[in-house]
Amino acid sequence: MMLGQVWGRLRTMRRRDVLRTGMLGGLLLAVGGIGFLGRETTLPIGPFKHQLKVLSEREFAVLQAITGRMIPPHPLFPSAEKVNCVLNADSILARTSFDSQAEVKKLLNLFEVPLISFLFEGNLHPFTRLTPTTQDQRLRGWQNSRIALRRTGFQALRSLVMASYYASPLTWEGMGYAGPPAGFFQP
Repeated sequence: MMLGQVWGRLRTMRRRDVLRTGMLGGLLLAVGGIGFLGRETTLPIGPFKHQLKVLSEREFAVLQAITGRMIPPHPLFPSAEKVNCVLNADSILARTSFDSQAEVKKLLNLFEVPLISFLFEGNLHPFTRLTPTTQDQRLRGWQNSRIALRRTGFQALRSLVMASYYASPLTWEGMGYAGPPAGFFQP
């Protein structure tokens, strides 16, 4: 629309239309304000001692929280921390294309944006600051979303987490896997 057309439309609007438009604009500003005011930072993971190849410390913390929910404690398997699952994921990402790395980084950051959380789940907290039950609910929300992009994002993160966990020789005994045949692949 040209400026003259917009001005002409504004002059012919009824009072009710002006009020409705003003209220809608106010609501949008309020939601944006809530997102800004409700912004919490990522829960720190303590002194950081790892040399990361792809992920930032913030992204590492988000992936660590996601991994903790996707790989719960089990008596036959080592913990995700003992396997260094998130560091393994960082190494896997280092072998992918720059575009793939950027997509995973964006996806991890989406889990932390309070405004996105508010729009889909109705809360204003980053993933790392949620209770375990609420983290599970958010992950299920991504997994079962009507929006294909969210479902695909969940599957990408799940694949990364599972690949980085089960690639570790520490997990093989719990699965009854003796390891690759001799001479198959020796790094």
